[in-house]
Amino acid sequence: METTVRHRVAPAADPAADLHGLTAHLAALSPTGGRFRVQVITPHGSSRGDYHVECAVNYGKLTVTYWGPNGSACWRVERYARHGTALRLDVSRRVGAERGQLIITSPDEAPDEAPPEAFPTPDMTRWKACVRTWLNRNLPAGVRITSLRQRRYPSPVAGWRAQYGNTIWLVFTTTGPATLRRLLGDALHALDALPAATHLWLLLPPDSRVELLPFLSLLRVPQVRLYEAAPDWSAVHPLAPGHQLPLITEPVRLWRYRPPTPAELQYLRQWFGDALDTHCEVVPAGGSTLSVRWYGLECARLQRRVVAEEKAAGRTTPALRFGLTTLGQPSRPLTARNRADFHALLETLGRYRTPTAREVGHPLYRAHPERWLDVAVRRQLHLIDEALDSAHIRVQAPHFSRDTLGLADFVTLTRTGRLAVVELKADADADFIWQGLTYWLRAVHHWQNGDFLRRGYFAGAQPDRCALPHLYLLAPTLRFHRTVRAVARRLRTGLPVTLLGVNERWRQSLRVVFRECFGDF
Repeated sequence: METTVRHRVAPAADPAADLHGLTAHLAALSPTGGRFRVQVITPHGSSRGDYHVECAVNYGKLTVTYWGPNGSACWRVERYARHGTALRLDVSRRVGAERGQLIITSPDEAPDEAPPEAFPTPDMTRWKACVRTWLNRNLPAGVRITSLRQRRYPSPVAGWRAQYGNTIWLVFTTTGPATLRRLLGDALHALDALPAATHLWLLLPPDSRVELLPFLSLLRVPQVRLYEAAPDWSAVHPLAPGHQLPLITEPVRLWRYRPPTPAELQYLRQWFGDALDTHCEVVPAGGSTLSVRWYGLECARLQRRVVAEEKAAGRTTPALRFGLTTLGQPSRPLTARNRADFHALLETLGRYRTPTAREVGHPLYRAHPERWLDVAVRRQLHLIDEALDSAHIRVQAPHFSRDTLGLADFVTLTRTGRLAVVELKADADADFIWQGLTYWLRAVHHWQNGDFLRRGYFAGAQPDRCALPHLYLLAPTLRFHRTVRAVARRLRTGLPVTLLGVNERWRQSLRVVFRECFGDF
């Protein structure tokens, strides 16, 4: 009979003990300390090969690294189990965005090629019935359980209120990992409506706690207890009450920050004229590219390397490409033949994408409002906070997808050297504050490790790396989703967050309407 020993790398566990256990398992598989047969199983496929394997504890997280002629990788260990002579590890990386399984055996054995069996996710109606039955078994006899009304039907989140005397439980669950933020937001709304609640229970889908735990560490909530469904959805198991923040290893940039040179700006003025200074900004979009943005909307790109080489050689190969690529238009090299098309584009932008435009319903006026708001805020940074230093603004690469990994819209410093993270939204979005807190967590990691300075950010400044970065969340006053304040009111002491509401006609004239500070700083 196959012997299976399961271990869960729980936050409350001692990583050193887990490291000792994994090291002992590896030593049993390969007493000489040589290579192992490693099978890597991810949602995208399966591969295997012979690698050196090493486990370690980095920043309080248990990690596994394997390397060999075919490459290398480092993963965070979520849980591990010994199945006979094989060692199986459930792993993740990139803040939980990638998940997989490693099957490690001795070099003389070959693991099964088939990936582990996947269990279908139950529909919400069936899962709600299962959870209700589970509550009846796990709450005291005689407790009164009522379903919480949802604002939208059908809802991906289900909630219950249970009361026994003066003890009140709030219970929430969901079947989709993508709706975990919605689950936590609904739970905080319920806590606001029922401040007498004494317990909060969250029932999570299988292997989804990594998405939620970083946010729970930032919040003040009553006695919270986490449960996680089994991989086959047949049972619910309690999780440790503590938490582990995921190790964030993405670099601030893969290139050093290089602002445009005077020669490059002069080259662009030959084509854009005065519009370059009045309507546009030129920011690095990579190690060898400059992006020209008309009120946040990219309309051209300049290849810096081509400009330098052609200037040295005396040639005139086109270095500038134009086109509204973010709106689906093709990018074309600027030549003498299509110069009229380029000037027509500038004329169209000057008519429809300016603060004085009359046709405010035109697609160019409405396109990517967050990029335009970003420009308006940075040009009048003193309206946001007098303490912010406009000389040290660093704009991040544009990201129009909520799933894009990166940092906030822009970062800067206060006059005392404290990092400020600014995130903007032009429309109501319940994910706004969760996105801002995600960027804030990454900024804390990079700030405390000195990554910003190594990448060329804030040259000449005196940074205060001991102070936590300040998070600013800015949106038009009527576009603040109710979840933003519900979460902000629950932030733990010492986490500096400021909500700023601006006027609805911010394109014409930016004005701060309200300012709310949270975190008791």
